[in-house]
Amino acid sequence: MTWLASRIPPDIIDNIRDQVNILDVVEQFVPMHQSGKNWFGNCPFHQENTPSFSVNEQKQIFNCFSCHRGGNVFKFIMELEGLSFPESVKRVAELANVTVNYDFDATFKQRGSIENSSNSKIKQLYEQTAKLYHHILVNTKLGEEALEYLHQRGMTDEIINDFNLGFAPGVDILETFYKEQDIYDYQILRKSGIFIERQEGKLVERFNERVIYPIRDESGKTIAFSGRLLKNDPQAPKYLNSPETPIFNKRKVLFNLDRAKGQIRRNKEVFLFEGFMDVISASVAGVENGVASMGTSLTDEQVYSLSRISNRMVVCYDGDTPGQNATKRALEIVEPTGNFTIEVIDIPEKLDPDEYIRKYGAVSFKSVVDNQRLSPIEFYLKYFENGRNMDNESEQAEYIDDILNELAKVKDSVQRELFVNRISDRFNLDKRGLEQKLVTLTNKVTPQFQDNNRSYAQNSRYQNSSEIEQNKSIKKLSKVERAEQVLLYRMLHNRDIWFKISTLEKFNFIHERYQVIYTLAEAYFQLHDTFQVADFLDFINDDALKQTLVGIEMNDLDFSSSEEEIDDYLNLIMEESPLEEQIQKIQNELAEAKRFNDHDKITNLTIELVKLYRKQQKINSI
Repeated sequence: MTWLASRIPPDIIDNIRDQVNILDVVEQFVPMHQSGKNWFGNCPFHQENTPSFSVNEQKQIFNCFSCHRGGNVFKFIMELEGLSFPESVKRVAELANVTVNYDFDATFKQRGSIENSSNSKIKQLYEQTAKLYHHILVNTKLGEEALEYLHQRGMTDEIINDFNLGFAPGVDILETFYKEQDIYDYQILRKSGIFIERQEGKLVERFNERVIYPIRDESGKTIAFSGRLLKNDPQAPKYLNSPETPIFNKRKVLFNLDRAKGQIRRNKEVFLFEGFMDVISASVAGVENGVASMGTSLTDEQVYSLSRISNRMVVCYDGDTPGQNATKRALEIVEPTGNFTIEVIDIPEKLDPDEYIRKYGAVSFKSVVDNQRLSPIEFYLKYFENGRNMDNESEQAEYIDDILNELAKVKDSVQRELFVNRISDRFNLDKRGLEQKLVTLTNKVTPQFQDNNRSYAQNSRYQNSSEIEQNKSIKKLSKVERAEQVLLYRMLHNRDIWFKISTLEKFNFIHERYQVIYTLAEAYFQLHDTFQVADFLDFINDDALKQTLVGIEMNDLDFSSSEEEIDDYLNLIMEESPLEEQIQKIQNELAEAKRFNDHDKITNLTIELVKLYRKQQKINSI
């Protein structure tokens, strides 16, 4: 077991593991479907269209056949959220709602596994600052005006608490607060983005006189702030976000994803909003499966994060011209992935969602999002009319070309025909002429659309090209290595076979990785009477060895075996394989002797080679 892992008592780790079903945890991040004994879904660690990620519920392990990541539930969370082992143990308990009578934070402090890293210190800074700003908003005179502003915007106290909204007053208080909390570190403050550094290194608080919207990562940790100016100031931006820091990359973060994940899975769709207030107001109105990008255009990384938990997306951007332009850009990013069924909400009166809710109320907004959904093509039918004189024949022709270009990307032939009919009827055009033009455009667009899809996968930060290339280059296992894998599996799962082989004086696996697993298993069996792969994985530090073991386990071999089968594997490993190595060595030496015309050596090596061939033939005939 890892050194850090040993700081958490083994019985605590075992208790959590025993109460957690890995499938329940994985399904909080990846939609899964059952096929046979295993569950399958798209791998959360790289972009793919064909599911290669599987979970074996019986053995409590996961494995990806493409990128070769695998392990138990703790390893899954470590890989997914970039946590240490102790952090993953705590996180798994949280995700599975397992109550544990143990002070994890005390353990972290003992070993310095969190506080000693710069990034962890920055995270701690944001967590404490968010708590302070929230306290100021809801409990102090300094926050009264900001609290009244939020109430006027329709925010209830419950919503303010749920989103941990806060207020940064116009007085500098943070440095004193950090010193009182014993978390003051000048260099960390400089890196955090909470301050602006002036001349001579003076730090000035960035968010003074602003309502604070904490930005959290997918695990719910505060990693940045967005501040909305409380009082009008033409010299200052209305909204101010944290700059990018070692813990905050705005391309990768979606506002409210941590809170919305559960509702997204339950509702089987995600709402994509433009702004934080849209997300919060929609939540008040009962739409709790909404997220927003970080004040920038939607990114591939954000789209991929959403594809891990849903295959339906509802774009609910502002109804004005900039909002509609942003909707078009979002569709251009999402559609090529092929991962979503997409709909667009048509907000009336060119309002944004927050404005509409405040003007017409939650019930009316819920009716809009339920009943005024457009397909991407229906959106384009309206969008491409903007700024055009539809009575002008030239502009009509441009409009029709734009629609046909988008329609050429639609795979559903019925949907294409329906829209061709609509265009034909509206503009009194020959349907066959439109269809012929659409066929021509489809032939041009399809390869480009496919290229965009491939480019999305290749450029995504989740695509590890070296891993995929490694997967392509994997060769079929040799007869010997296959024997090693099966024998190791039999040994781990059958104590009689284990005792038989472990008492053989000269037995060793040929490949080092299997020998190391065997050696670790010896230590494991000194502490355990039975083998549980999910438990044993915590004995292994090396990721490559973990992946090897998971790969063997996912072969799902029968537990039963015959004595003859075991003897065959032993014979192959202990006799036949070493003999093959000897033969290969003599063959190489013989080739070298022939090259130098060393007749004596050729004769001696040939005699030796014949003896080895006879020995091999004898072994094979047994």
